[in-house]
Amino acid sequence: MSGAARWWLVSDLHLGVSDDDPRSPGKVLPEFLRGEVLAASGPQQHVVFVGDTFELAGLTEEETLARLESILSCHLDTFRALKACATRDVQLHFVCGNHDVELARPSVAARLAALLSPVEPARVRVHPWFLHVPRVLVAEHGHQHHALHRIPEVLRAAVNGTDELDLPPLAAWNENPSRSRLSRAGAVARACLASERAELRVREHAYDQLLQTESLRLALDRVAVRDLAQLSRFRTVSALPVTATRMVLAAAGRNVVREDAPAAAVRVARTLEAHGAAVSWYVSGHTHRALESALEASPTRYANTGTWGSDVRGRGPDQSDRRAFPYVVVDVTRDGATSGGLRYWRPEGA
Repeated sequence: MSGAARWWLVSDLHLGVSDDDPRSPGKVLPEFLRGEVLAASGPQQHVVFVGDTFELAGLTEEETLARLESILSCHLDTFRALKACATRDVQLHFVCGNHDVELARPSVAARLAALLSPVEPARVRVHPWFLHVPRVLVAEHGHQHHALHRIPEVLRAAVNGTDELDLPPLAAWNENPSRSRLSRAGAVARACLASERAELRVREHAYDQLLQTESLRLALDRVAVRDLAQLSRFRTVSALPVTATRMVLAAAGRNVVREDAPAAAVRVARTLEAHGAAVSWYVSGHTHRALESALEASPTRYANTGTWGSDVRGRGPDQSDRRAFPYVVVDVTRDGATSGGLRYWRPEGA
C-alpha cells in the first residue's frame, strides 16, 4: 500500500435487508462510487468502509452468511458498483464496527471477497480491528473506545466470530427489549462483569499471540499493538455513571454534542508517536457526527466520517441538508506527502 494513492473513507451506512431509510444510503452509494471513485484517474484508489456498513450483529455463522447475501441482494446497485470497483483495480477495505463485527469471521470475510471480486478476492480486505497505512493513516470504527460497545477481545472475532465472546453492556441491554427493565438491568450487570474479566484476559499470553499475529498484518510494532489494545480499558465504575448522566440529559432534551476530537483520538495518536509510528490522519466513525479537527500537541489530524443514514447527530451541513453525505479523502503523493480531509458529496440533481 505504498506509493501515490487516494483513499476514500465512508462509514455507518447500516445497510440491512430492507431499504427504508429516508436518506437511502444503498441508493446513493453507487452514484458516489461511479461518479467519484470510478471516474477518478491517476494513483491507486482505495475505498475504506469504516465500520457499520452492514447490519450483522448477534448472528451465528450460517445466519451471517445468509444475511450478508440477502443485504447485497436487496441493494443490487450497490453490489454491482462494488464489483465494478474491484474489477477496475480499486482496493476495497471493510473495517468492522459494532454492528458488523461478524464480517471478521474467516468464512464471512471470504464470502464477501468471493461475491465482490470472484476473480481477484484479495482486492477485498476485512480488518477486524483497524486499518493501518504506515505514516499515512489509521482508520478504526471507534466502538472500542466507547465503553458500552467495547469488545476487549475483538481479535477473537477473526477466529470464530462472536461465538465465544460475551455481549458488550449496551448490546446486552438491547438483546431482549420485551423483557422487564429489571431483567435487562441484570443482563447489563453481568455483561459489565464479563467485560472486566475480558480486559484481564487481554493481558494474558493467549491473547498476546493474537496481537503478535495482528501486528504482522498491520505492519506495526507488536508492543505498539499491545498498547493500543489496552488503551481504552472498560471500567464499570466509570462507564455506568457517565452513561447514566448522558441518558438523563438526553431525556431532558439536552444532548451534549462535542465539536472537538474525542480524547481517544489523542491517545491513539500519542501512542503511535511514542512508538515511532506517527500517522498524518486518524479516522473513525461510530458517533454519526462528521467532524474534522486538529489533535492537541500532535501532528496527526482527526476526521470522523459521520453517517450516510438518517441518524445524523453532528452539527455539520448534513444535519440540515439531508442530501449532503460526508466522507473523508486522503491523497498520498509518491514522496509520501498527504493532503485531504472531510468532504460532503451531493448526488446530481440534489
